Amino acid sequence: MTRAWGCLVPRGTRHAIGGAPSLPRKPTNADAWIKFSASLGRTRLKIAENSIIFLKNSFLQFENVMVQKVKRTHSIANLYSRIYQRERLFELLRLMAKRFKAQSRKIMMSGAILSNVDYDYKKERLSESDLSIYNGEIDQCNKIIQQTVTCGDCGLRLKIDKEVLDVTYCRCPSHSASVYGTETEGVPWKPFLERKNILVWRMENPKHKGMYIYKMYGRFDDVSAEEFMSVQLDMSEFRRSWDTSTAQCHILDENEDGAVVYHWEVNWPRFFSNRDYCCYRQHTLDPETGIAVMVARSTEHPNCPTSRKTWRVQDYFSVMTVKPFTSPDKNGIEFSLTGFENPGVQLPEAIITWVAIRGMPEFMENIRISCIKLRKDEEARKAVKKVNLSTTSCSKQSSQANRVQDQSMYGQTQAQPAYA
Repeated sequence: MTRAWGCLVPRGTRHAIGGAPSLPRKPTNADAWIKFSASLGRTRLKIAENSIIFLKNSFLQFENVMVQKVKRTHSIANLYSRIYQRERLFELLRLMAKRFKAQSRKIMMSGAILSNVDYDYKKERLSESDLSIYNGEIDQCNKIIQQTVTCGDCGLRLKIDKEVLDVTYCRCPSHSASVYGTETEGVPWKPFLERKNILVWRMENPKHKGMYIYKMYGRFDDVSAEEFMSVQLDMSEFRRSWDTSTAQCHILDENEDGAVVYHWEVNWPRFFSNRDYCCYRQHTLDPETGIAVMVARSTEHPNCPTSRKTWRVQDYFSVMTVKPFTSPDKNGIEFSLTGFENPGVQLPEAIITWVAIRGMPEFMENIRISCIKLRKDEEARKAVKKVNLSTTSCSKQSSQANRVQDQSMYGQTQAQPAYA
């Protein structure tokens, strides 16, 4: 208690003006609203401040991203512009190469001579007498047939690995069921396989044990010698359409005698490198008999270096002889193919045999099919050309008839010139 104005007042009690005591005031709804409004104002202020900071950071991040996008777009644009410029350059070079190939053979040979002055054709060239030796390959094959796969008693065919349709085989009890790999006295060739229109022999190469030289004989009744040699000598993209084993092939050089140097890459199975060849090829035609001979063998050329992606076959040769039944432009041929190559790896004999049995007959059958296809395409082109010429002629004759009719209507009886 304290003394104020002569009265006892409880401690802690406020004194009103004039000395009257004041009682504690209870909080009202207005006071609560004021506090809430103040708190809400502070919250809004914080939200506004945080929003400004967030927007500022977002704008900086967006600006950074856009700068990176613009830089990347600029880089991609420069890259594609360089690529398109390069493609246009390549397209220009391709067009120039195409035009160059369309020039005369003389210009092509001149360019080859200028760029390949180091290649010695005289060293590789075979004389006419050397090539004429192979004219007798067909007769030699017929002789081998009589010695190795013909029964001496009944004169019928002896079975090699399996019987072929439309061939009559020997049933003499004195002969074995198969003459596959059978040696014949005085004949180095052993029967290897027989397929439709094809016989194959082989003999071991005396310089390479476990590797074989193959000789094939065949007959096609529906192909001419000209068609056969044309397809066989072809090195354009057409070859890849029928020879599935060829990865690429093109002529590197050519001289005025028709001899060529070519590069040839052959597909090998997976896990093996493709084999490629650099070969010299020469062919000739006997005008009297119509016999054509083609000889190819490995060579080296300055424009054909070895590649790490392929294995270069250094030891390869082949001799093909084609003899027509009547004339080179008529259907019906006999052919002989003798060849050897060292693939650079010693494979088991079972694999070598399997590849040869599968590949050799298929290759020759593909040549036959391609010859027939080319002939049909040529006949179709001639037929279309003939129809076009006939249509043009009929149109001209019709126009002429109309002119004559019109002139006669106007009283003109003058003779008109004829147009073919």
